[in-house]
Amino acid sequence: MKKNLLLIALLAVTISLSQAQQRPQRNPEEMAKRNLEMLDKRLSLTADQKAKISGILLSQSKVIDSLRSIARAQSAPQSVRGKMQSLLQENQQKIKEVLTDEQRKSYETVITEQQNRMRDGGQRRVRERSAN
Repeated sequence: MKKNLLLIALLAVTISLSQAQQRPQRNPEEMAKRNLEMLDKRLSLTADQKAKISGILLSQSKVIDSLRSIARAQSAPQSVRGKMQSLLQENQQKIKEVLTDEQRKSYETVITEQQNRMRDGGQRRVRERSAN
């Protein structure tokens, strides 16, 4: 009886931990909308800028979503990393072309903050893996 309870408890912990590590995946439209809202909040975009940037972000989100699907199917996330990085850089340049000089400076700050978060998050994941 005790073994069964221990086994059930272990199974419950395993399931809860595996679910806690999974992030809900947003569809490309939600991702683009979320990014546009963040940029609007940080850069005070005009209606025309929102329309142009929305198209850029939606296209980017769709391509990234398909690249992630390919990476999952191949079990090789490294295989698409370069494509994603070049896509992001191209789209950052397109977005900069839509912005005013003052907005461009703020956008550079946004990009730097995002890169720092990604770098710090990557280092945290490496530390977590090595601790296990």
